[in-house]
Amino acid sequence: MIKGYALIPKKPDISLEQFHRHWREVHAPLALRIKALQRYVQSHRIPQDIPSFTTSPYEGLAEIWFEDIQTGQGLGDNPDYINGAYADEPNFISDDGPSFLMTRENVVVPGPELAKDTPGVKALFLVKRKPGLSVAEFQDYWRNKHAPIVPKTPGLQRYVQCHVVPETYGAETPKYDGVAELCWADMASFEKGWQSDEMQVEQFNDVPNFVDIQNSVGLLVEEIRFIWP
Repeated sequence: MIKGYALIPKKPDISLEQFHRHWREVHAPLALRIKALQRYVQSHRIPQDIPSFTTSPYEGLAEIWFEDIQTGQGLGDNPDYINGAYADEPNFISDDGPSFLMTRENVVVPGPELAKDTPGVKALFLVKRKPGLSVAEFQDYWRNKHAPIVPKTPGLQRYVQCHVVPETYGAETPKYDGVAELCWADMASFEKGWQSDEMQVEQFNDVPNFVDIQNSVGLLVEEIRFIWP
């Protein structure tokens, strides 16, 4: 299965409250008309930055699953999208529109099974590879060198690497090379894990080996699961 991300910047002349309410209450029903969606999750930014990490320009990410890459890449021509969600985007998204990433999941720590309404805090890191690394080299290092040290983080419940699909690298390079998802039960658990030596020393010392830190961003989000198994 292919996992797509829509990186969503807020329309500047509406409030944060208006943005999140519109996305949740008006836009979501339109997105649910897209019959090709296998899953649909909105990750709404919460008003706390991740310490020592570049602030994200996005107010949220839509996570959309498709059966295959062809279906995901064909979203822009899908009438279910064009006549519904796409037509609504200018009402709450900036004129630049959303950016899209098509990824495949590498689930490192599966965590407990989530119900549709399970609460929690998720940190999303939009990762750009270090200059000089090929896509294959970046994905190999992330998967085989960095991934084994992350599960040591205190309180971490789930860890997923989402690697941008190599087939999508063409005339236009994707804005990011992957998305890391780290999940905790609550904000206190996140703060404890973030401040730990396992995160601040072991992981942070390794990140510059494969990540362009200056061009990667992070945000904390709350998930709203609309289509969920």
